[in-house]
Amino acid sequence: MKLLFILILLMGQSLWAMTREQYRQELEDLTRDGKVNIKALEEKIEMFELDQQFNRAPSIVADSEDIILQLQNSLIEEFQPQLEQSLGTCDQAQCLTLSNEGARLRTAQKEVCFPYTHCGFYKCMEEKYRCSDVGVHYFTKLAYPTCSAYVANLQKNKFTQKGVEWIYNVMVCLQKGLVQECDLNNNCQQPSQKEVCDHITDYTLSFHPSCYINSGVGVCHLPLKDQINIWKTVGPYLTDRERVEAFKVVAYCLKNK
Repeated sequence: MKLLFILILLMGQSLWAMTREQYRQELEDLTRDGKVNIKALEEKIEMFELDQQFNRAPSIVADSEDIILQLQNSLIEEFQPQLEQSLGTCDQAQCLTLSNEGARLRTAQKEVCFPYTHCGFYKCMEEKYRCSDVGVHYFTKLAYPTCSAYVANLQKNKFTQKGVEWIYNVMVCLQKGLVQECDLNNNCQQPSQKEVCDHITDYTLSFHPSCYINSGVGVCHLPLKDQINIWKTVGPYLTDRERVEAFKVVAYCLKNK
């Protein structure tokens, strides 16, 4: 499958310099039910140079303004009332403020980092939880840089219209997931700041595959050009834990192709 050998290209060689046997074993561990033909997958590896072809292909200029506007309207018209219903409506003139440093929603109970179609959300979350102070750098070294890399590549027209829609929907999905976990479910109230930040990191990384698979048309069904550029975008920032979650996405796509 297209997604798999692109992921193997980027994760198996460029990022971790794993041997073929090492990543073959990791894939086998994830697909023990026998639905994946490992030999067929290894044959796909021979197509490593595909990314060079697609780098020379003309970019598809995608109009993202409508996608952004639709998501923003949905967040304000649907998600904001959901938050206010649970946390209470603020009594100030301006409850929702938007800036490059992160959208914020004041409610009767607390101020919430509000999901939006830009990366400032993660600056807001870092300011709120100060995870870097306790040596947990999820927001500063993974979430914000990855989000910013996506935005930079969007501006370079590296994605098709389906890819643009997928990226912005994933962005909103991941941000809403954190708000749901921390502010609505109150699961970020651990005994110590370090435990809070570790929980946020663990929860978010576990949540990533569902957003990748279910946002837009789903990563499994994106055009090959998008799949290549997605993994080239996130590749420099992936941790070992992120690699595991990426393999889960690969396994899902293989089983549901």
